[in-house]
Amino acid sequence: MKIRSFLTIGGLALAGLLAAGCHPRDGRTTPRRRELARTDFEGFKGWAPAMLPQLATDKAHSGQFSIRVDPQHPYSPTFRAELGQLFSHRPRRITLGAWVWVPGFRDDAVFVVVISNPDNPDNPVFRKEVFLNDSSPFGAWKWVSRDLDIPLNTYFSSRSQLVVYLFAKDVTSPVYADDLLLTELW
Repeated sequence: MKIRSFLTIGGLALAGLLAAGCHPRDGRTTPRRRELARTDFEGFKGWAPAMLPQLATDKAHSGQFSIRVDPQHPYSPTFRAELGQLFSHRPRRITLGAWVWVPGFRDDAVFVVVISNPDNPDNPVFRKEVFLNDSSPFGAWKWVSRDLDIPLNTYFSSRSQLVVYLFAKDVTSPVYADDLLLTELW
């Protein structure tokens, strides 16, 4: 009887130890956010010989400048960086956040996040859109943020490019973005 009780207690203790060792965060610290890029678009002033039409001064969340897309200018200036400059490891999740000003729910604009390989930039290996007109308020500044999980089977190298831009899919009025923040969970 004493042996059976000992074996039962020992078996439960061993099962508890094995279960504790199987935790997904075992051996590493709690994940945290690391900043990859941040811009308030103030630094664009002076980079182009003439003021870019997509660099707006009529609406800004902070400072004097924001980026704008409209029916005549559907693409914003583009952020590009090699993954090897941003990461020392394989990225798992990127978060894009920005303050946006959308006039109405019918004005369909998105942030596009792409990873493309240098030998084939026209066929991205990863592409996601962050929708700006999914929620109110409209006609006011609002914070929009989305976590973008990069699938494990996505092939890219340290020379691959991370590309981010604002795109006007179907807008009748200007859509603005400011104070963009890119982070990774690591």
